Amino acid sequence: MAKNLFKKAKSAVKSKTKSAKKSAEKVVSSAKSSAKSHVESLAHQRRDAAVVWGMIKDGNHSDDEIKQIVKDKGFDTLLGEL
Repeated sequence: MAKNLFKKAKSAVKSKTKSAKKSAEKVVSSAKSSAKSHVESLAHQRRDAAVVWGMIKDGNHSDDEIKQIVKDKGFDTLLGEL
């Protein structure tokens, strides 16, 4: 009986680990466009985000490139949010 319980517990841990890995992969894939979407959402509310959004909206910039643009412009508050 103890062996049976041990097997059930072991399989439960494996299934939770697999589901945790899948959810982590979803977070990583959604984080890829997080900087651009964050700047876009703030563009109507804040001038610094509007300036950056005007520069990146038509291009295909990575998060690192967007952060570098924000840093070059001197928008430290916005950079801290990214």
